Amino acid sequence: MNAVGEVVTVAPEDARREHSQLRHRSGGHPAPATTVTSQLATLAEFSVVPDPRGARHVVGLRLPDDVPQPGPALLALHHGLRRLRGDYGPRSVHLPGTAPGGTHGYSEAFGAKVRFGSRSAVLRVLSGQAERSGLAWRVRNTLSDRLGVQSTALADVARVIAVQPRTIQRALVDEGLSFAEILDCVRRERAHSLLIGTELPLAVIATHLDFAEPAVLSRCVRRWWGHTAATHRQIRETVR
Repeated sequence: MNAVGEVVTVAPEDARREHSQLRHRSGGHPAPATTVTSQLATLAEFSVVPDPRGARHVVGLRLPDDVPQPGPALLALHHGLRRLRGDYGPRSVHLPGTAPGGTHGYSEAFGAKVRFGSRSAVLRVLSGQAERSGLAWRVRNTLSDRLGVQSTALADVARVIAVQPRTIQRALVDEGLSFAEILDCVRRERAHSLLIGTELPLAVIATHLDFAEPAVLSRCVRRWWGHTAATHRQIRETVR
């Protein structure tokens, strides 16, 4: 069983019991962590709950409502999962309150969408019971190959991978994804590579991303990173 599977297949009441046992200390030190759940509990106490958005193969790791700094606590869980599992499939992060200075920095830290104004702090993750279907990766790879070269419409991608469009949509929804989100992620990665690694004008980069005009690229860059394309290109100078 993989690391995330050991986390998310624990029932909420079992997770709480294990956390409680972990809190018994000897000599001021935590009890030994013998499972992945208990290892993560040393970073932040959480409950495993059904996905707040209803995706079949996604669960939520929810913090108690009285956690004083839910953002850093969820980020500790995120880093712990990354160390144990690598790309464990974060779907989105939901935090109470408002984002000081916007959500861009939070999204970059978590590698997933971050939404504020939630009643509870929840990290939505792909269930280890499900694993990745493989279909999401096939869609992503096909989009990456076709972006800026051939059509990236759902019907055309479905034809390439020989899967019905409705089947693709249902499978992605079960994993807490959508076709549009995967395409946006592929575009974001390609945009970063072209802005940082080339001197191509924005109009040419927009074409490579299959955007109708540079203005669409500019709006997306602001949404992705919270600044202009010109500012993003300055990153190249800071890393030399």
